[in-house]
Amino acid sequence: MDMQAARTGSSRTLAAITVTAATLAACSPRPVQGQSQVVDGLKFDYGLVAEPARGAPPASHPDPSMHGGAPAQPHTYHVVLSVADAKTGQKVGASEVAVGLSGPGHPGTNIAPMEAMSVNGQASYGHYVVLPEPGPYRLEFRVTPSGKHQPARARFTLERPA
Repeated sequence: MDMQAARTGSSRTLAAITVTAATLAACSPRPVQGQSQVVDGLKFDYGLVAEPARGAPPASHPDPSMHGGAPAQPHTYHVVLSVADAKTGQKVGASEVAVGLSGPGHPGTNIAPMEAMSVNGQASYGHYVVLPEPGPYRLEFRVTPSGKHQPARARFTLERPA
């Protein structure tokens, strides 16, 4: 094979990889501002609850040891997620639920399992996160509905509450 043919083949391969990468990037969901979105027929609703100073849940909390207990750090938040069928509103049972967090003070994305819990009698999932610095953060929820193998992923952006 001569050098010209090798360069042409390499250029075509590079062009194909570039087009494929751009296409995949366009298909991946962008983070949504707000606290609700629909992905793959599932409605994701989340909330952040600021924990009291030093991360200790109040004595009135139904289970202060929930999720291994709140981290004893400032700017600790309890993330609560509700997942429902987007058409019927019925809560969706999941075999696996996780939350990923990235942003200031969180290089990369830290993935952690969320624990099943009840909020006002409704099935939900929760986990504690620390948002150490002001700035934009990205939350990614991964929910694998019972009987499915692939998770639905909902991505949100948020600013740390003051």
